Amino acid sequence: MIAFVSLFLGLIVGLEPVELLVDESVASVEIRLNGETIAELQGSPWSRTLDFGPELRPHELQAIAYDRDHQVVAQARQWVNLPRPPAEATVMLEGGDEGRDVIARLSWESVVASVPNSIDITFDGRPLTVEDPNRIRLPKHDPEQLHFLRAELDFSRNVSTVIEMVFGGSYADRLSVQLTAVPVNLLRGADLPSIDALGSRLSKENRPLSVVAAEKGPAEIVVVRDEGIRGHLNRIGRTSGKSLRRHARLGLEGRAAKSLRFKMSLPRDHQVRFLWPFSERRERERLDFDLLIPSQTFTSRDGGLYWLLTEYSPPASFAPNQRLTDAVAVAGLLAAGRNRRRAVLLVVGADARDTSTFSPQQVRSYLRQLRVPLFVWSPEPASASLREGWGAVADISSLASLEQAVKNLRRQLEQQRIVWVDGVHLPEDIILAPNPKKAGDLSLVR
Repeated sequence: MIAFVSLFLGLIVGLEPVELLVDESVASVEIRLNGETIAELQGSPWSRTLDFGPELRPHELQAIAYDRDHQVVAQARQWVNLPRPPAEATVMLEGGDEGRDVIARLSWESVVASVPNSIDITFDGRPLTVEDPNRIRLPKHDPEQLHFLRAELDFSRNVSTVIEMVFGGSYADRLSVQLTAVPVNLLRGADLPSIDALGSRLSKENRPLSVVAAEKGPAEIVVVRDEGIRGHLNRIGRTSGKSLRRHARLGLEGRAAKSLRFKMSLPRDHQVRFLWPFSERRERERLDFDLLIPSQTFTSRDGGLYWLLTEYSPPASFAPNQRLTDAVAVAGLLAAGRNRRRAVLLVVGADARDTSTFSPQQVRSYLRQLRVPLFVWSPEPASASLREGWGAVADISSLASLEQAVKNLRRQLEQQRIVWVDGVHLPEDIILAPNPKKAGDLSLVR
């Protein structure tokens, strides 16, 4: 009966238009942001410009539909400034009463294309012909029986999305198992508490959360590199006396950097991606936006962290203006998006060029809310402005200092664990109660 047309795939602050798909039986809609009512719609057009505030932070956006007796008949929800796939779709059913046909209406948003290359829909396992995705007539069926509707939308660049709905009988909406991944830090040498013990430690609004699982799992590192420091990074390997002495017996004095390919490697279960700090402009029917493109995934089989930082470059087609700070914000989304142990690494010069929209202070606060730790490294002496914006900056001006920074990154990722709790929650709403026996054994990642 209600669904969002506006699906927010990017980072949102300030005023943004929100549009809804609403069934004709709905009399009014209440819009809530983070649990507070911010708008009430009494009829068409079912749209309103909303204020998401000046700060970059995660949000829960809800739309609640009421009938003429002010009874709740349907709800829709989406998360804003939280990890989302590059394409999403919603489906809404209309009709079915007083002998009317049941109509399915599809809506979608994608960062790679405004229109899907193909739409495949099945009803109870049977394919349907789609002439108008906004008006898909379902076959005659028994409303007292359970029915299954599935739509798969394929876009370019191997991006696709699937939406599934179970309805009829005792079900009126989609069925899904919804869990939230909560990253925690273990005290060095401590064991992860049991599931039962964790259930008494994590809470929301003074109510304990139901913990269903906990794991170590792989780690995700997203790197944002200032392209102005490539020369500094290369010189570390070429000019380090320690490196030259270490490799002299191999006759590699002139090629010390290449001999470092597998030095400073991360564990096998760590994956590294670069997020290039250059944007591509995309235009869509309902919005225009800038897209930051990530690299392929690298592992220890490709090389150590120094090798990756010096050898891989963004595509030459990218625009010349760096957006380092904006890229760090998006890197936080990428790092959190796979629900793994995570970190964002910014490698930056003392006076980097940056044309970002957001400030370093905004982005640091945002990553803390996402529970993604940020590491900042520089091969140059950190300027006062760099430290003011990013806080602690690790010196990586030599191989020895770089090795120490890599060890610190590995150590902090080694201490992380992922705890799964039932339901979908904003990261900042989950708090950790102290353990009266071991007050410092566990902490939330920030």
